Amino acid sequence: MRYFTAWGVLCLLMAGPARAEQADTPSPARLTQEQRRSEATSPDRLAQEQRRSDTPPPGRFALAQNRSDTPPDRLLLAQTRSDTPRDSLTQEQRRSEEAPPEHITLEQALSLLDERSPWALAERSRIAVAAADRIEASILPNPSFSYGTQLLAAGVNTGSSVVHELSLEQPLMIFGQRGVRRELAERNVSAEQARVNASLAERALAVREAFAALLTNQEELRVLEETAVDLGRVEKVVKGRAAAGDSSRYDVERIEVESRALEVEVLNARANVADASGRLAALLGMEGWHPKAQGSLRTTESLPDLPLLWESAQQRRPSLVAARARQAVARGGLDVARRERLPVPSVAAGVLFTRNEQSTIALVGVGLPLPLFDRNQGAVARASAEMQAEARALEAELAEARAELSRAHAVLEGRKGALARLEHDVVERLPTVRRMAEDAYREGRGGILELLDAFRSLKDMRVLHLKQQETVKLAEASVLFAAGLDTAR
Repeated sequence: MRYFTAWGVLCLLMAGPARAEQADTPSPARLTQEQRRSEATSPDRLAQEQRRSDTPPPGRFALAQNRSDTPPDRLLLAQTRSDTPRDSLTQEQRRSEEAPPEHITLEQALSLLDERSPWALAERSRIAVAAADRIEASILPNPSFSYGTQLLAAGVNTGSSVVHELSLEQPLMIFGQRGVRRELAERNVSAEQARVNASLAERALAVREAFAALLTNQEELRVLEETAVDLGRVEKVVKGRAAAGDSSRYDVERIEVESRALEVEVLNARANVADASGRLAALLGMEGWHPKAQGSLRTTESLPDLPLLWESAQQRRPSLVAARARQAVARGGLDVARRERLPVPSVAAGVLFTRNEQSTIALVGVGLPLPLFDRNQGAVARASAEMQAEARALEAELAEARAELSRAHAVLEGRKGALARLEHDVVERLPTVRRMAEDAYREGRGGILELLDAFRSLKDMRVLHLKQQETVKLAEASVLFAAGLDTAR
């Protein structure tokens, strides 16, 4: 009886989960109905209904629906794109807001170099590497723990056969070693900062030169486009006179050839502008940016005389500041080497445990290295040699800086004199020469060659004027760099 009762209970227990599973498993018809209801009330379905209500014009929507050849995966991709979260749009909007301006001035370009250039950020990050030496210079030396045991090997036991010794030893820098190390770490940070400033000054000079090149190419393109417009106007006049019988077909062919050649020059000028714009963007480390320079090629800086510039260079030129910082680091290294010649005493404390007699003995000791052989002579000699080398490097840097400043100042004065003479003797006469050539051709006193020669000379002189202004700008940038007046903020 018990056997049958046990089997009955076991069958009931096994049938219970089966019924529950069968009850939880809906029929196909019921599954279809439940699926339809869930699809009708799902958030995606509601979102689709809402998007249908917000769709563009019906014709456009019907056209999209009638495209039966659209694959399902493409439709899913389109739906995914339409359901793009607002956070990603906000990020794109922020990126567009943070994009650099299309038209920039020289001051804005230097600000971008200082604030947003990846190269400048990478250079400044090296200062943190040098600043880590401050932590190392301030850390105390670690204490040392020692354990020893004494076991009676032979002979008479005078106190205890087993002795355990525990001691702790701590070195003490009582002669100012930590102070000179911290000072050397600070000098290393200052030297690294000066090196970064010198590197930024060199990059700022390159940005000034690239900006001047871009501005010159833009102005040259404008001059060529204006010349092309004027030549096209004259071409219409020549063709009109040829149609009236007042000029030969040669005049028409000659001016058409000149116009096509000028169009080629315009295309090359546009390519030069794109190249100069890309070079400036590359210097600032901004991909996909095509800046346009905004400013004037005329010199706006009223620079002082050479003696005042040299005084400024001695105090502000980044390369000289970096050389003095390196000399200070070498001097600090010599101080550290001399201070580390002094011994570093240590104190020790511990206890002795005896086993047989159950006694405890306190230990106190002092240790002092004896500088008999190693008195840090090698480090002192090396530091002395480094200080002398840095002193000579500073003298060489001063001589080179003075020669560079003198050269740059002389070049600037010469470029300015040439620009003033070009503007006074040539540029001012160009409009008169052009007007005289056009009047002579209209009145029949000059041929097409004289007219084209006047246009060509006018164009060449205007381009020469731009090139001369660019050379003055570059010479001015060299003087600012040599005098230490062109440093990134």
